[in-house]
Amino acid sequence: MRAVRCLLLGLLGAASCAAAYEPDVFATADEVSSRAVYDLGGSGLPCHTAAPRGELSLEDAIERILCHDPRTRLAWANAKASAAQVGIGRAAFLPRLQGRLEGSHGYSDLDSRDMPQQSGHSRSHATGLELSWVLFDFGRRSATLHNAQQLLLAATASQDAVLQNTFALAAQAYYDALCAQRSLVASSQVAELAAQNLKAADAKYQAGAAALSDRLQAQTALSQARLKQVRDEGSLRQAVGLIALRMGLPPDIPLHLSSELDAQPDTGFVKAIDQLLAEARSSHPALHAAQARLKAADASLQESRAAGRPSLTLSANLGRRYTEQPWVFNGDIRERERSIGLQLNIPLFEGFERTYQIRNALARREASEAELAEVEQQISLEAWSNYQLLGVETRSLVRTRELVEQSRQTLEVVQGRYRSGVGSMIEMLNALTAYSSAQEQHIQALGAWQVLRLRLAASLGRLGFWTLR
Repeated sequence: MRAVRCLLLGLLGAASCAAAYEPDVFATADEVSSRAVYDLGGSGLPCHTAAPRGELSLEDAIERILCHDPRTRLAWANAKASAAQVGIGRAAFLPRLQGRLEGSHGYSDLDSRDMPQQSGHSRSHATGLELSWVLFDFGRRSATLHNAQQLLLAATASQDAVLQNTFALAAQAYYDALCAQRSLVASSQVAELAAQNLKAADAKYQAGAAALSDRLQAQTALSQARLKQVRDEGSLRQAVGLIALRMGLPPDIPLHLSSELDAQPDTGFVKAIDQLLAEARSSHPALHAAQARLKAADASLQESRAAGRPSLTLSANLGRRYTEQPWVFNGDIRERERSIGLQLNIPLFEGFERTYQIRNALARREASEAELAEVEQQISLEAWSNYQLLGVETRSLVRTRELVEQSRQTLEVVQGRYRSGVGSMIEMLNALTAYSSAQEQHIQALGAWQVLRLRLAASLGRLGFWTLR
């Protein structure tokens, strides 16, 4: 089971399973969220360290980025630390058994009025077992355990929130690269059209049917199109390099993206805004984390109050000691000790320390309440903002698609008019510029729509690989 657990949690970036070899009597490791991969819909396979073979899909890129992102490993480590604190809280209910082994070597000098002076070396050794068991403490250990359990829930929910945020950022990086790739295709197409315009203008100029200014304007338009193409090539290299770095690979490694920006995955999760807000308040992991921290603050307050109350402890002791004094007649001493008893500890005065610990716990609880209210407000604001922006970009997709088609048809008509000697170069260049601008707006709308769709799912706490399909 230990090896299986290491395998399942490999995608979260675990460097090793060394901690799993420590005995986990209370099975606290099972309480750490290993479901993040499955909630997000990933394969649950170990981290990839080699470069991808063939084309890089969106799902593969996100899995690799999740695996190598330091924030996911940090969140997982914090969850494991919180799970260990739960084990500490449960261990407080068990007795404490301590062994003792002593040994000593000494020199004694005895001088008495009635006895002659005696001196010599002595040796002694002792062994023993001590048992201590807290039987009753007015709920202090229970409050400590409850506090640790709530902090574990908070750490687990925070881990899920970090995973969803990293998921969204990874998908956005991939979509940025797709936009850059699509922009490069569009700028290459515009450069080819500009080259065709220059060829037509040059042919008319050579035939004496057009002025030199037409040829120079077409040449300028071609240079601008090629400059845009160069910049788009640089943007694509930069976007792909960022993906490679986040996957733990060299930035100059060649990556080929397999997905298409035209695909529009399912948006069935988008409902009425009041339903979305209610869903966000009930399922968002950041809200669950804040609620758990508030409950942990309540438990911490109970713990501070219980710490000032009496406690009853069972104690037992079993031991033996042997002392060897060869210079004393019948000097060897053998001792055996057996004892059992109850100890009642009653805190009487602690210098008002307990009072201020309670005040501190009350203030922390008040801060946790304010944090919960802030998280609720932030979730509502993000859900509302992403909902509105997604609606705008959804409508923009239709309009920009129409704009691309209309500008393309206009460019074809203007090119035909110019070749037939009716149109002007300025008209053709304006049509080419309008077509290029429409292409760019449509690409930006596609990328923004994809990102906002994922952001809305993330603001609802429902982001996963299923949203990519």
